[in-house]
Amino acid sequence: MSLKRFDYRIKDNRKKNTIIASIAIITLVIVGIKLYNSYAKFEVQTSSYDLVSGNVIEPVNAASYITSLKTNGDTSLEYDDTEDNNLRYVGSNPDNYVLFNGELWRIIGVMNNVDGGSVSGDDATRVKLIRDESLGDFPYYEECLDENMIYDAQNDKWGCTNFRYNNNWPNSTADEIINDLYWNRKTHAPYNAYMYFKTDDQTTYQWKDYKTEAIDFSLTGLKNVYQNMMEPATYYLGGYTWNDGGTYDGLTMNTKQYYTAERTNQGNNNELTWTGNLGLMYPSDYGYASSGSVSGNSCRNIALSNWSSSANAQCKNNDWLLNGSFFQWTMTSGADNSIWVADIHTSGVVFGTFGTNDALAVRPVAYLKSTVKIIAGPNSDGSASHPYKLTM
Repeated sequence: MSLKRFDYRIKDNRKKNTIIASIAIITLVIVGIKLYNSYAKFEVQTSSYDLVSGNVIEPVNAASYITSLKTNGDTSLEYDDTEDNNLRYVGSNPDNYVLFNGELWRIIGVMNNVDGGSVSGDDATRVKLIRDESLGDFPYYEECLDENMIYDAQNDKWGCTNFRYNNNWPNSTADEIINDLYWNRKTHAPYNAYMYFKTDDQTTYQWKDYKTEAIDFSLTGLKNVYQNMMEPATYYLGGYTWNDGGTYDGLTMNTKQYYTAERTNQGNNNELTWTGNLGLMYPSDYGYASSGSVSGNSCRNIALSNWSSSANAQCKNNDWLLNGSFFQWTMTSGADNSIWVADIHTSGVVFGTFGTNDALAVRPVAYLKSTVKIIAGPNSDGSASHPYKLTM
């Protein structure tokens, strides 16, 4: 549809007197101003919509729209094999981008039986999002207080005289970063952490105690309009063990087994559930995002700790949640200790022996209210260049 500004011309008619001409000019100017204002208001009111062939594309319920894509044959969407029968985006790079808070986020899927929302209610069907980029590399739990940090100026490095660990999510630094600083658009001094650096010759990496970048979310934190699209949800904090040969051994668990462990395997005196605004992804989210298979066997049936092998390369190569440039924290901690938290390793595996003091990428996850609508059309097709838009 082509919207044009109005062009008014007054023909000089010498047979009309000056008064009539003046009245005509004033009338046309007034009418023109009104019409122009109407046009301007229309532009503002429809700025979030797609205009196609003269029609406004109306927003529709987000969960229903994504489900309809699957019904109509979208192969980038698959139902998982859990009792909740969640619908998830899979593959190396599906069109699941949304413009959210002026940032690119991505749709993990349509999740069923989500509790915790006063608007949506318990056992609700809600869309789950994850921020496309990390907020930065931060410790899961700040390992060392300032008074215990010692700087070695000669070697340009920090040391810690009193390490501390805690993998209980409600106490974590990661929780503070996303649910206080990012949510409330705050600033914060650097955190002390064990960080991953390239060596001076740029050939290898090494870990050393250091300080993260200072945090400033005053301009990039969540704006109120986007906060209002979310509501608290129940996140699961069940954990894993490592190399003990048990039911919840992270060395042997596949995607569905992680899904079960996250919801049932309480350990280390940590809570089993937590209700809040923002969380992190689960290992199972990562596992279910792959469309890969090996010799006819779906990658969801292969232990997540084995995805880095050349034989299983199809698993990680067809998983959009993997970002090979950084390690990513998950929300799933060791159930038999207070030190470890599972991460998505750059090699493609879920690795379970990173300590809470390590600085890894933090990517917030959110559940939308069940009433949120999506704006989809040729100019909002879910691609990175034309992401979906959301509205209430």
